[in-house]
Amino acid sequence: MIQGFGGFYLTYYIPESRSKEDYSQVKIVGVDETSCAKFHKYVSLFVDLEDNKVLYVCEGKDASVISSFKEDLADHNGAPKNIEMFCSDMSPAFISGITEQFPGSSLTFDKFHVMKMVNEAVDQVRREEQHQNAELKKTRYVWLKNPNNLSLAEKEKLGSLKEMNLLTSKAYNFKLSLKYFWTYNDKLLAEVFLKRWYYWASNSQIEPIIEASKTIRSH
Repeated sequence: MIQGFGGFYLTYYIPESRSKEDYSQVKIVGVDETSCAKFHKYVSLFVDLEDNKVLYVCEGKDASVISSFKEDLADHNGAPKNIEMFCSDMSPAFISGITEQFPGSSLTFDKFHVMKMVNEAVDQVRREEQHQNAELKKTRYVWLKNPNNLSLAEKEKLGSLKEMNLLTSKAYNFKLSLKYFWTYNDKLLAEVFLKRWYYWASNSQIEPIIEASKTIRSH
């Protein structure tokens, strides 16, 4: 229960302010979940990606949050048929909810979550390989950071590790190469690049990279 003046503000003034919102021009929506408390409690956030504005927040991260957003959209003069695109992670719940509730919209999987998945694959390779090579211990962020954000010491450490012909280094190269996908402005060239990357990654014999590539292909 929300108590005190702050609670009164939240339960009265925020709904009062939201009642005046007009979502009739909303066309591109981003959706993501975030942890709001301990014990795996989540909220889902819906954002107008053109105006960079939060539209709706609700508890949970299953498919029902999409239908909940649809109702709120209608309550604020919005129309499901006007939503041209959703941008989300690769959550099966979000995918099924969007497909069912907004059948006329396209679905884009955002770069952040795609690269996060590949980063996790690289780190899995590192954690497994560090049992045979102690040099890899405590180097997690050296492999996960954007190369441009590495400190001088980290760049030197990465350089020395890459000279050791490590499996982690090979996995890291798959990550770096995939980032080029987002530099293409031509759809056909981007598609050709992604197919080549998938073929290369899926035949890498590096299991976490293979699994990541299959997830990307299936989406």
